[in-house]
Formats: sequence, C-alpha cells, structure tokens
Amino acid sequence: MITAKLASHLDAMEAWLAEAGRGHCFPFYASADLRDSGAKIACVDLNLFPAGFNNLCERSSQVAVEEVRRFIQERLDFTPHQRVLVVPEAHTRNLYYNTHLRSLRDILAAAGLEVTIAAMPSEDGLIPTELMTHDGDRLAVQHVRREDAMLVDEHGVPYDWILLNNDLSAGLLGWLEGLAQRVIPPACLGWHKRSKAVFFECYRGLVRAMARAVGFDPWILDVETERVADCSFATESGRARVAAVAETVLARVRAKYAEYGISDPPHVFIKSDTGTYGMGIMVVQSPEEVLRMNRKERNKMAVGKGRKSITAVIVQEGIPTRAVTQDCVSEPVVYMIGGAVVGTFIRANAERTALDNLNAGGMQFFRYCELSPPTRPAECICGQTEQRVYNVVARLGALAAAHEFERVCREEPDPTGGRSMG
Repeated sequence: MITAKLASHLDAMEAWLAEAGRGHCFPFYASADLRDSGAKIACVDLNLFPAGFNNLCERSSQVAVEEVRRFIQERLDFTPHQRVLVVPEAHTRNLYYNTHLRSLRDILAAAGLEVTIAAMPSEDGLIPTELMTHDGDRLAVQHVRREDAMLVDEHGVPYDWILLNNDLSAGLLGWLEGLAQRVIPPACLGWHKRSKAVFFECYRGLVRAMARAVGFDPWILDVETERVADCSFATESGRARVAAVAETVLARVRAKYAEYGISDPPHVFIKSDTGTYGMGIMVVQSPEEVLRMNRKERNKMAVGKGRKSITAVIVQEGIPTRAVTQDCVSEPVVYMIGGAVVGTFIRANAERTALDNLNAGGMQFFRYCELSPPTRPAECICGQTEQRVYNVVARLGALAAAHEFERVCREEPDPTGGRSMG
C-alpha cells in the first residue's frame, strides 16, 4: 500500500508543507475529498464552502472551535469582529444542510462569536423565519437588510463581517456586491467565477515541488486533469472534443498503470469545471462512451447546480477507492480551518462501485475519529493508520487553494485593507 511506502517520508512532507505555507492566505474553512486506491492517494475535489460540519465527531468539533479561535486571533486584523453573519445556501428544505448550519453556528459561538444566520429566499420566493434540522430542531434565521454598503440586523446594527457558506453557483448575490464589510471567503471564489482546472493546476504544481524536495514519484499524490473549454454535449463536435481529451488522459494513466504493474483498466471522471454537489459528473472507460451518449446522459451533463449551463468541463483521472465501510464503498473527507486539519468523516454509498462518484443518491456518512473507545460506536470508524497521510494530502489541497486565491482574486478590493482569504 502507498501509505507504507510514504511512511518514511511523512516527517519530511510535513516539514515541507509547513515551510511552503509560510506567507500564504489559507481558506477560513475547506473540505477535501480524497481517493485512495492503494497505489495512490489524491485530493480529487476541494470545497471552499463546506456543508458537512454535522458529520464531524465531538473531538473534531472541539478542535474546530480551537482553530476558529486561532484564526480570529491571527487573521481577523480588524475590530470589532464579534458579530458575524452567516450567509447560507437557500436549501430551506434540505434538513441535513440545516443540521450542518446548526453545527457551524455552535462551533463559531463556542469560539466566542455572536452568530446570526441569514434567511435566504427559497425556490418559491418565500423567506423563512426558521429552519428545521433533520432531528426536529428549529434553527432561527434573520432577514437580511442592507443600509448603504453595510448589512445590518433588524435594529439597524451592522455585522462586523460576513461568513459566506453559499458557493454562488447561481451567481453573485446582488446584496453582497460592494460591501464595506469583509466577506470571508471572498465572493471571487464562488462557482460563478472559480475554475476546478485552476485549482488542480495549483495542486499539481505543489505535488511536483514536494516530490522533488522529498524524493518520490509525484504521480502517487497527483491526479491527471485536463480542461475542455467552450464544449457542449448537445453537439457532436462538442462530444468529440471531450472524447479526444478523455483518450489523452486515459493514455497517460494507462502508461503509469503499466509502470506500476496495475492490471485494472483506467477510467476518467468528466466534471463540470464550475460546480459541486456531485452534479454534472460522468465516469467513462473509453472515449467511445462519450461519443455514444444518449439523450438522458447529454441532458445530465447540460446543467449543474442552480440550473447553471455547463460550458466547460475537466477530464480527470479516476482513482478507484479501496475503502469499504460497513459493506459500502467509501472515501475520506477531511475538514480544515485556516489550513489546519480539524477532523475527518467517511462518505459511503451502497449504490455505487469503487469506480464511481460517491457524492450521489444513496450516500451516507460515518464519523471517523480518534476517541478510544468512541462515544458513539455505531457512527465512528477509528484506528485507521492512513490518517496522517490523508492529513498531508488535504493540507496540500488547502495550500493549492491559497495559491488559487492569489491568482484569481488578486484584483479584488478588500474593504479592510488586508489580504485575508478567509
């Protein structure tokens, strides 16, 4: 297993990460989706607006509190900063997302912040006064009001800063434009502007730099990724362009498989370049599968989250998962605050195979912690020796996001005069 091969390098890898991260603005929070095939481990997606804090165990939640406190002390270089407004997704009917919001609120409050959750209009245009969690709890939300360049509460008192938990897939919220308050993470990292290809370009560069410094083949932490711009699955020419890139990536992976003695046929993920929530994704093992897409498959790849049209995709090496949790194929999801790992949970899916996207219907979550014995045995997966390697790969992803921020947000004004990515 690759974890055993990397074991002798882990101290050097962690030291390299610590040095490489100096002077960079890490995201306030992030979650890294990892895939571990046994032959390689890589970050295959990084969410800058994570929505699963409810899946962390109690110990991880406490670590999150400590890291939020550290972030506030070291990075919020403006005062006052006690009053924070959380701007969530408009998922009023998603009870598990609402449970996540409750967990996020509790972490922020335990760190000493005064937390308000903004009421977001639902699809029918109604603005809720409270949200319901999956376990029947009621979560208070408040209507957002803007006065000049400030978001204020019902009494007209401005919030000190805005914590964005909305990935802006449907576009920038008009009332966030031109605010005098700092928005963390900055809106320039929303999916209305962000590109997966840019993130993976940053990630690949860091993996190669670490591999050169430490002495290992970068392929074992890398993931082959190519972008196809201005493509449409509705046209034969658009599908042909994607198929050609798929063949290129498959050929590269096939060559590495031969080098490592891997007999399994390679596959690729085709993903929307600007999306999340497991939408706009297909898995193929040959370019012919792209050329022969039926109408249902073409429609699936036409739009992503928020009914946003997909006009660019990435073709990415598929990494099979070797993880199995309670008879379900699974993958680790690592949560970070300020670039520091706070915890991991397991995404499992009984309806999918080791080659598939697990962020889809049928998924379930298991807590992955270090408690001994765990306080909730049925929800915990403990004692995994791979965790240290997973933490390194996730931190590489967070550092790649810091580089991405410096590339795509360099011209974004910061009303406080700082450069905090948040």
